[in-house]
Amino acid sequence: MDNQELTKKEQYLLKKQKKLEERNKSARDEKNKSRIKLILMGLIFVGTSYVLANNFSQNNQGTPKIEIAPLKYDAGVASMADGLVETTFEIKNTGNSDLKITEIKTSCMCTTAVFEVDGRSSPEFGMHSAQLPWSQKIAPGQTGYLDVAFDPAYHGPNGTGDITRIIYISSNDPQNRKIEAKLMVNVIP
Repeated sequence: MDNQELTKKEQYLLKKQKKLEERNKSARDEKNKSRIKLILMGLIFVGTSYVLANNFSQNNQGTPKIEIAPLKYDAGVASMADGLVETTFEIKNTGNSDLKITEIKTSCMCTTAVFEVDGRSSPEFGMHSAQLPWSQKIAPGQTGYLDVAFDPAYHGPNGTGDITRIIYISSNDPQNRKIEAKLMVNVIP
């Protein structure tokens, strides 16, 4: 049936129905847009709240900060005949929450390290110490001591000249998860 066969009243009612359908569709579209906007605003609010809560809790917990003094120690000339070359590195927590030292190891088996804080000493660490289940906390403002011993005779007569040994320290400092202290020495027979 086409529009010519319809009466004027039927044509009027048909146009009115189409307008009503268009208005309803437009209203549904607006409702859907409003729902989407509301959902997006809710997600933004939840996301922002989560980020702010995390930042607030991290700020309340504080941040540890490791400082080692000196970072490099030059022991000068050392004779194999004179025995061990020993030095102490200070490890200080300059942050505002506990610093946790989680691992200490050396670059060579000729070098060992022992960490002490609050009268408690660690086991002796060397090149293969990564497997030891050990950790030690340093409170904010507190200092620990890393006693390092290098054996100039360990490598025998071929182990002379300028030597650098590295002590690797791992911690929970977010800026310095791994930090190095260096011992330099000129080994003579």
